[in-house]
Amino acid sequence: MKKIKFTVLNFLLFLALAPALCAGGFGMRWVETEVILDKDGKAQVSYAVRWKAAGGELHGFYFEGFMESPVFDLARAYAVDDADNRYPLEIKKLSDKKYDIVMADGKAYTGGEITYFFRYAADLQASGNLTQTMAGDKRLAVFNWAPVQWDDALEHEALTVRFPVELASPEVNEGVLTGLDFRTEKFVNEKYLIDYPAVKNAAGRDIFSVRFFRKALGGRYHFQVQVYLDAAKFALDTMAYGSLAKGPPARTQFKPAQEKYYLNRYFPGSMLSGVPASRGQTIMLVLALAVVFVVVPLGIMAIKHNAMLKAQAGISAVNWDGTEWTPPKTQLSTFRVTGKIAKNLSPLEAGVLMGLPLSELLGLMVANMERKGVLKMKGFSPLSVERLPGMSTSNDPYETALLASIKPDGTIDQPGAESALKTLAAGLEQKLWDCDLEATRKYYRDEVERRGRQAPETDSGYYWGGYYGHYHHHNNPLYSSAAQAGENLKASLPADFGAGFESFRASKMCYEGAFANSACHDACHSACHDACHSACHSACHSACHGACHGACVSSGH
Repeated sequence: MKKIKFTVLNFLLFLALAPALCAGGFGMRWVETEVILDKDGKAQVSYAVRWKAAGGELHGFYFEGFMESPVFDLARAYAVDDADNRYPLEIKKLSDKKYDIVMADGKAYTGGEITYFFRYAADLQASGNLTQTMAGDKRLAVFNWAPVQWDDALEHEALTVRFPVELASPEVNEGVLTGLDFRTEKFVNEKYLIDYPAVKNAAGRDIFSVRFFRKALGGRYHFQVQVYLDAAKFALDTMAYGSLAKGPPARTQFKPAQEKYYLNRYFPGSMLSGVPASRGQTIMLVLALAVVFVVVPLGIMAIKHNAMLKAQAGISAVNWDGTEWTPPKTQLSTFRVTGKIAKNLSPLEAGVLMGLPLSELLGLMVANMERKGVLKMKGFSPLSVERLPGMSTSNDPYETALLASIKPDGTIDQPGAESALKTLAAGLEQKLWDCDLEATRKYYRDEVERRGRQAPETDSGYYWGGYYGHYHHHNNPLYSSAAQAGENLKASLPADFGAGFESFRASKMCYEGAFANSACHDACHSACHDACHSACHSACHSACHGACHGACVSSGH
């Protein structure tokens, strides 16, 4: 009898574990999306999704459920695994609302964490996600959009929106928000953490940027964001239908905006806001229901009729163009936990955080690879290096990224050096996003005294010894080649490389506006490269994603 019971229990356990075994251990970790807006409503949308695989073959996924019409940047879609191996992607159109995104040449990933990321051009004004509305006599631009919904539960999801608005300084406070007439729907403040990351545009000027963040999301979470801004900052030619109907004749210069989710006017952020019905369809639905009610018994019809009149009166009282919005609370550095220290930074990540000049840090990386026999420095004026035979990677992923930037003539490619630094920023940001930056920085500066005396025969000892020499202002013969390499890089690369990472991060090299060119030009030449998310974050989704839900899952609602 005991044997039979044991067998039955084993069978039930097998049934419970079978779905996980069949799934091959795949699971998404997080999704980060960025939207860069132009004044005319054109936008560049970038997705970054991290995927964890523990068996089986992961090729790619279906991408669907968006409201806009995307023009993909085919040349710059790629995946990066946790060993910094890079894989090109193929994006195939299956229908107007469904694309297949897979590794090129039939490649697959089987274990560890991999990064798929891609971007596309879109006209968010044409799709109805960016238009104008009226708040009394004030004309506002309304941005109402959401990334696609994912079947998997996520550790976190973030959406960053970069508006075409220049600021006098990178600091964003209540005065700046009031001056921009920046407002949010109440549900946005209730659902998300909000902060305002500093960034410069291609002209080197500070721009208004807002990031929305949420942890521990369930599957198919609807990450809708609905915010408002002074419409004078844009050059839009559409307006919400309600504002046109109630406004003076002067407002008729604007065309009616598309409203594929009409009920969002009255129930923003609710389940009803996601019902895909235009104004006409909503009216037709109400009329159809009214016809049905005519055939029911008079008593029931009277009750239903009275209920509908009350409901309509309630809807009429809600003014989508009114004052139902509240300004967001200023939550600068919202994600930071006071006193929390990230004690798991690698030596290079610690150097970046401590503010070492980037040229000096790059010089240390080049010299350390020479110490390990990965490359050889041939000259310093200009800096020229040679990869040693068979050496295509280093044991450090950040050094590998820099190694990939070496051109055939032995010089270091500037975009490649920028990419290496952005890759370094990726690892650093993922470890620091909720930490106290000043406390963590002080912790590692104190560590210089302890770790700086290690033997330089290891990566850790070499880098910490270099930091010790930097802060104590003494020359060590062991680091002479690193110093020469750093000085040469400082002279040959842009001035931003001679400063610390904070200056580089806010420089124009870390930002490109949405559309200096048309969407077609972007598709052909990939001119609008999203520098901030290029190699900074990771992205993907399983191949079974598309089979689990339909194309009705909208990016807008």
